[in-house]
Amino acid sequence: MGIRSDRRKRGTGKTVLVVDDNAAIREMLASAFFSDGFKMCGEAENSKEAIELAKQIKPDVITLDLSMPVMNGIKAAHWPLL
Repeated sequence: MGIRSDRRKRGTGKTVLVVDDNAAIREMLASAFFSDGFKMCGEAENSKEAIELAKQIKPDVITLDLSMPVMNGIKAAHWPLL
């Protein structure tokens, strides 16, 4: 679980939360969002972490992997904070 930000944006752009148990996919998606103007990217490797992180950063967009340990993306999508 972590948060990265693009300091060049200085207050512009949106926040995204990328949830995937594969670190390479999280990195690829985070890079794509940063290149498209997003300011901050939260990353979680499972839905339980994602719910905790979503409370902190209040993302504008969330991507969820459908097949993850702990709680899959389909169950997490029904969670009130996501």
